[in-house]
Amino acid sequence: MSVGFIGAGQLAFALAKGFTAAGVLAAHKITASSPDMDLATVSALRKMGVKLTPHNKETVQHSDVLFLAVKPHIIPFILDEIGA
Repeated sequence: MSVGFIGAGQLAFALAKGFTAAGVLAAHKITASSPDMDLATVSALRKMGVKLTPHNKETVQHSDVLFLAVKPHIIPFILDEIGA
């Protein structure tokens, strides 16, 4: 199983860290997307071994399960972009 996070902030980091620490999922099975690749959480996810991309559609294509880890007001824009 692969997991994707649209958004690579605190929520995505906490969930990815929990999944890997619990042995539920290996970090290389996680993809996260963020328009800002300079975030501290992006660096932390990268150090964990999570795949990162600035493209939300790429995250969707590589994920069996998808989490929308963005602020609520951003969700409609994400859904329009990914075609949901």
